[in-house]
Amino acid sequence: MGALELQRTGIAGLDELVGGIPRGSRNLLYGPPGTGKTVFAMRFLWAGLQNGETVACDVFDRPWEHRRRCFASFGWNVRPYEQQGRFLPVQAFERFDPYPPDPAVEYFSLDDFDAMRAIDLRLSRAGVSRFAAGDNTEHVFESLTEERWREVQAWTVNWAFHDRMTNIDVRNEATGRGGRALRLMDMTFALAHNVFRFRTVERDGRMRRELRIEKMEGVADPLDWLPFEIGPDGIRILL
Repeated sequence: MGALELQRTGIAGLDELVGGIPRGSRNLLYGPPGTGKTVFAMRFLWAGLQNGETVACDVFDRPWEHRRRCFASFGWNVRPYEQQGRFLPVQAFERFDPYPPDPAVEYFSLDDFDAMRAIDLRLSRAGVSRFAAGDNTEHVFESLTEERWREVQAWTVNWAFHDRMTNIDVRNEATGRGGRALRLMDMTFALAHNVFRFRTVERDGRMRRELRIEKMEGVADPLDWLPFEIGPDGIRILL
């Protein structure tokens, strides 16, 4: 039995520390809005494309064209990869008439578990090795039953492991939670193989972003908060 295969994140300083993210793992990027979680996920997908991999992205909170432009703002043009079938966009974000659907996007509802599972399996057959979903908030728990949430989480862990699909879930930390949200968030943390927590803090009169690897199975990792900056080419750890 071999060791874990690590996929490089493309994030300067992080790959040097941990070597990458274990392939086939379920990863949670967790913290308040504006702390760098989405850019982390985007950089991870872009690194896969540059490595010749096929990737997919599920955008919960914006039209897909907006996310394309976010990629492009860092110099990451994903359109050619979409045309080659190597970047596959799916979307659970609601859309309304008269605004037309994006012909490149496959849409589904979080309420339809069977449709979600069918899409996941199609992504596996397409050879996708990296998948990022988000942003969503902890308040998503209010729209799903506990039974459905456990089903979705268990499916995702199995899907990631058996199809060697590294899954990243971008989750915004809620400012207030009810009892059910707390229970389901505890379960989400427990089921995730790896947890990256993000925050903003004031240091010497200036605000800065930091991340901490709270949990990373099978990899030697630091527990310190790691300061980082978001520049024209994405995230860079400040070592």
